[in-house]
Order: sequence, then structure tokens, then C-alpha cells
Amino acid sequence: MRPLFAYLAFFAAFLAPLTATAGHHEEAVVSGQKPFVLIARLHSLPSKSAEVLRLSKAADIAVKSSEPGMLLHTFDQDPGDPLGFVWTEVYENSAALIFHLENPPLQQYLGEVSPLLDSFTVELYGDVSEEAVNLLRSTGTPTVHYESKFGYIRDLTP
Repeated sequence: MRPLFAYLAFFAAFLAPLTATAGHHEEAVVSGQKPFVLIARLHSLPSKSAEVLRLSKAADIAVKSSEPGMLLHTFDQDPGDPLGFVWTEVYENSAALIFHLENPPLQQYLGEVSPLLDSFTVELYGDVSEEAVNLLRSTGTPTVHYESKFGYIRDLTP
């Protein structure tokens, strides 16, 4: 339980300047300065899932060491489809997504993994700048942006 608390405290330290008081909601204003979630759904070609896993693990290691604005980065397998995978990513802000999209290890990963997939889509949830959304869409990746209408980020500092 201590590692989870330590992670939450670390995460909260990044979010502290961006938090609204618990119980109050902020109206949505797209500034690109708040944390947000990106979900990327990948579907491997038959017999290519092991290679997708290998490349994705290498990409995860590279992102961890080179992207301080990536607050959460997980790669999960679809429980109902062994060829389906999901990246779940939490970004500190839109600048962190722009950095991610321009990061050479990500570009290498996408170049290597794309021929092994039959689908790849992205969903954005939250306060993401128009610049970041447009940069992502310019890659040709099918992207849907779900803009927040209201909500808050809870302050988890002890």
C-alpha cells in the first residue's frame, strides 16, 4: 500500500497548482495546461502480437526515461481479444503530448509497430490544446477528442 500512496503523493505534487477545491467544479476552458488522458487502441495482425509486445515494452522504457511530462504510461491486453492492446497515458499538459509526438523513440516505435497492426485509434479526454489535437491528427491517426464540460482534479497531498 505504501508504493501506491507514494505514487499518488508524487502525482498530486504535479497537480497541486492545477487543482480545484474538492466539491467544487471548474467550468471547462481549453487552455492545455491541465493533465488529461489519452487512450490508444491497437489491434495486432494475427501472429504478430509477440512482436507488438516486444516493441511496446521497448517504447515504454524509452518514454519513461525521456518524458517527464508523461505521468502514467501503461500497456494492457484486451481480456476478450488476445490481439487487442490499449495504451493508457496521462499527460501533465498539452506541451507534454506535443513533446511525446515529436520524441524520436516514439516516432521509431510507430514506424516499427504500424506494419504489425490492422487498426490504431486514439481517444483524448480532457483539456487538450487545439495545437496538440491538430498535431496528433496530422499524423493520420484516427483521433476523437472528448472535451471536458466540467470537473476537477483532486488534491491528494497529505
